Amino acid sequence: MFKPTLRAVVVPVVATLLLAGPLASTAAAQDDKVYPMSELTNPPKLSSTTLAARLIQESYPADLKSRGVGGMVELQFVVDSKGKVEPASVQVVDATQTALGEAAKKVVSKLEFNPGKLNGSAVKTKVVLPIIYKP
Repeated sequence: MFKPTLRAVVVPVVATLLLAGPLASTAAAQDDKVYPMSELTNPPKLSSTTLAARLIQESYPADLKSRGVGGMVELQFVVDSKGKVEPASVQVVDATQTALGEAAKKVVSKLEFNPGKLNGSAVKTKVVLPIIYKP
């Protein structure tokens, strides 16, 4: 009959503590790292350029469009490892019209991406995206 020794009980407990303790937080911290495009093996890509174009066109402020006012907006944001834009990360870097910047900021959170990859693993990525509004 097998009698569990102290060693047989302690080893699994220690292993569990290591996996759920300080080492686990290090692994989680790596998951939270946001990578620049330059470090990736595959950059994020829009899942559907057709859908993106439609959403951007629909976001065009009607007053600017009717007056024939176009412009360019440059946004910076984080795409997570599932391809979703993190809404809190969206920033307008530059905009020729404030209203276009606000419109682009609202629409980018609706865009979906194929996430960026580092050596085959999906990771969070910092993206800079120019959006051009043409009347």
